[in-house]
Amino acid sequence: MPKAGITYSKKHIEKSNFAEIRKQVESDVKEELGAITRPDDRVERAANIIRQADAEIALHAEDRDKAVASLWFYEQVLGLAAATGVAQNAYREILSKVLYGDPKQASPAAASNEELVQIAKDAGLKRVDDADEKLPELARIVFTARARRAAAVVFMRKAALALSQEPYGWSVEKIAEHAGVGTKLIYQQQRTARLNNER
Repeated sequence: MPKAGITYSKKHIEKSNFAEIRKQVESDVKEELGAITRPDDRVERAANIIRQADAEIALHAEDRDKAVASLWFYEQVLGLAAATGVAQNAYREILSKVLYGDPKQASPAAASNEELVQIAKDAGLKRVDDADEKLPELARIVFTARARRAAAVVFMRKAALALSQEPYGWSVEKIAEHAGVGTKLIYQQQRTARLNNER
């Protein structure tokens, strides 16, 4: 977000077509999980997709976030929210999380490039070498994993609800054990599926 007193980098960060990525991922997950007819098999596979996506996010999100913060605070590159595939508010949360460990803490105002660099140094943020080259791939990986996760959750919800009804009549505990997840998650998934059915 441009501010007076700051000279911005002319560096252009490659931006993926995140809408197309989401569309393709949703189609792939729908095809994979939609082909599974039994809800017990579907809930198990959906849970596996979610676990794999969570692992990818955990592995790459921190590096993505550090690259974003380095590009902003050390190089004053614009367009980082779009290059990362997140909304402006999520972008601000990334910066705050990297600086302070708290995505809700407001970043301090800076009136110059030097002040932005000093904020980063004071927070212990190190400059990421080749951040402009690393960010596009990291952003794609995290975005794709989140899209896969979101698509799989929809199928997990419906399958978990179906398993709790006739002719299956499974308990929440049995569904959770079968899927390899906690009972709290199954309760949440079933509740959301019921609310969605009522709409």
